[in-house]
Amino acid sequence: MGVEKDIIVAIELGSSAIRGIAGRKEADGSKQILAIEQERISGIIRRGVIYNIDKTKTAIERIKERLSEKLGVNITRAYVGIAGQSVHTENNRVKRQMDQRIKVSQELVDSLMDENHNTQYNDREILEVIPQEYNLGINNDIDPVGTQTDQIEGRFMNVIARTQLQESIRRCMREAGLEVVELFTTPLVLADSLLPDTEKRSGCALIDLGAETTTVSIFTKNILRHLVTIPLGGNNITNDIAALKKVEFDEAEKLKKKYGAALIVKESSEDYKSINISNDRKVDELELKQIVSARTEEIIANIWNQIERGKWQDELLSGITLTGGGALLEGLPEAIALPKNFSTNRIKIAKDLIRSTPTSSDVNTSDTGGLNSVIALLLHGSESCAVEIKSLEEEVVEEPVSPIVETEVEVSETPELPVQEEESHEETIEEEKPKKTPKGGNLWKTLKKLVTDDE
Repeated sequence: MGVEKDIIVAIELGSSAIRGIAGRKEADGSKQILAIEQERISGIIRRGVIYNIDKTKTAIERIKERLSEKLGVNITRAYVGIAGQSVHTENNRVKRQMDQRIKVSQELVDSLMDENHNTQYNDREILEVIPQEYNLGINNDIDPVGTQTDQIEGRFMNVIARTQLQESIRRCMREAGLEVVELFTTPLVLADSLLPDTEKRSGCALIDLGAETTTVSIFTKNILRHLVTIPLGGNNITNDIAALKKVEFDEAEKLKKKYGAALIVKESSEDYKSINISNDRKVDELELKQIVSARTEEIIANIWNQIERGKWQDELLSGITLTGGGALLEGLPEAIALPKNFSTNRIKIAKDLIRSTPTSSDVNTSDTGGLNSVIALLLHGSESCAVEIKSLEEEVVEEPVSPIVETEVEVSETPELPVQEEESHEETIEEEKPKKTPKGGNLWKTLKKLVTDDE
């Protein structure tokens, strides 16, 4: 089998980095990761929305070139993930009343689905449809085909996003010289890769803590019941540190990762040390942890607000799974469990997909934070995304040149013919606005105190 038939490529457009991954499809259907490339970015993609087309296109081009060079192929297309603040679910119902009892056919169920697909949303489009249950009189059924009834109501969960989101992605990919094979809804493929069916049947929540957003996906009976993207993430914590301690963003990020904690265990300042920072200054470790925990408290309050709004807290028998770069924050499971007295045994960090996926020996697996999404996109791809470089070059077969023989040719005069005018054969060618989020219990009190103390 030629190389061009094996390689699958996926692109993830994140707020802090754009990542590209290439893998080989094996004979048994599994994937082997061959190469991973990323471009660190800032400000060009905000909460999933592409703000700078040119810079995003340039980053994608660089990833494409490096992957192509590593693998010795020409990458021409890729699978892309769609995520961000505007991605969320909306419930919809489609009802039919019959004159008499009939046996529900697949054609009837499909017609309900088609009518739901035609639902119009202002400046929004449907990415995917998740059928919930079908109401047949007083009974509910997941698969109603073959059931007798005189009325049926289909309940659907529509995953929607701003129309501009998909348009911008396709434009950036096109300008970078890549065709989009398919746009995957990132939270859904991530859940398929991380959550076993047993957990989705018994009830669970997947929390993806990204740089600028936190996505909450809730499953029961193996069906997606709720999906929402909260406009808060790890960068909010980093920005707090940078503003209050007057350091650059990159330094604040390092301080967060090394010393930050979602939960403060010891309150006494004697249990903590002073930390050296830029310009020969010091910062108190306890103050740093207070800044991190205050903002984390607000993010956690928003997570629980989404769970409780749908009264899902009692349905999560398999608990909560955390993923994304922010999930690595020290003490996060305990901090999530604390407000609702939720058992910490039911909160876990998701496995690293790079550890469970066959990987080429030259792929760097040391920095695994945040790779689960792009690997999930790769695992869901199936079509070839590259061609061998030599196949692009047309082989020119040079025909032997006959020797030129000069001969004298007698030219006879021919009468001029009238010029005939040629007939013309020309054809005429005809963001969901961020919702105001509740403040964490001690967030503003803590931040105000810290600013006052500094002054």
